[in-house]
Amino acid sequence: MCVLFKLLKSDGVVNFRKLPSKSVLSRRKSNAGPNFASRPLHENYDPAVEHEIGYPGIPNSSPRRVDEELTTLSPEEIESRLDRTRREFYNRRKIIIKNLPSDVSNQEVHELLRNYDLKYCFVDKYKGRVAFITLLHGEQAQCAIKEFHQHMLREREISVQLQPTDALLCIANLPHAFSQQQFEELVRPFGNLERCFLVHSASTGHSKGYGFVEYMKKDSAARAKSELLGKQLGSRMLYVHWTEVGSLTYPLLHSRCLCVDRLPPSLLTAQDLCNALADTHAPIFCQVSHIGGHDLKTAVDCCLVYVGKHCNCFCLH
Repeated sequence: MCVLFKLLKSDGVVNFRKLPSKSVLSRRKSNAGPNFASRPLHENYDPAVEHEIGYPGIPNSSPRRVDEELTTLSPEEIESRLDRTRREFYNRRKIIIKNLPSDVSNQEVHELLRNYDLKYCFVDKYKGRVAFITLLHGEQAQCAIKEFHQHMLREREISVQLQPTDALLCIANLPHAFSQQQFEELVRPFGNLERCFLVHSASTGHSKGYGFVEYMKKDSAARAKSELLGKQLGSRMLYVHWTEVGSLTYPLLHSRCLCVDRLPPSLLTAQDLCNALADTHAPIFCQVSHIGGHDLKTAVDCCLVYVGKHCNCFCLH
């Protein structure tokens, strides 16, 4: 049985030891943001001191050990990791140009963007005279949008925007010592990557246990989701969810959704857990999932992610 709940405020620290003595809780918390990643860390919480309480008298219930040793990072290394995440987040290279003249050619589009490095250009005259462009990096894409959006081309006002993507995944419950290179090695076998980055704590520089990967093609993302959902990495089981790129902004990368697992049998409902947390920080969303007797991967497949403008929530059925 596991439960997911969301706190009203993102700056409080939850003291899980106020729960019944037999509870085993995975403490996670961070800045307000999307809640499709499980077990994110609070900015002021050091995962290196994480501990859990075992079930007394129950076999195989010794305290879960931290998956990895986390060393203190230098300020330079912290900034380097945060900077890489920022750059990769904004590295959306694909733009779409709409409302082109009916007889426009690839050559004319290349001439229009002659000051930019085009990695790919395709003019589709059968989908409303649009051009799909991939530039060298995200900065060029933003410059092209600024320069040519609502630009007049042969007496037609063209529209230039970032291409929407349906190939973006959030992968959560990663080991906190998982490096960027290891994350890339995990997701690269399923197809060519467009963007790939972990989310790091601004105070410690350590991974918060989740990251995002965007593939060049949706079928690659679908294969990755199918293969990685429920995959065991040490003591952790990965959660993988589709992410709506239009609702994901850099300030909202940091989650405030907490995942609590290995609950004692006495906590049967979400209300039981809410009551146990009454003296700490009351959650604004809480739902318990009973997975005993069911295939675990099937249960995880029933996770729904609702992506909103300001905050989101996990729902397990």
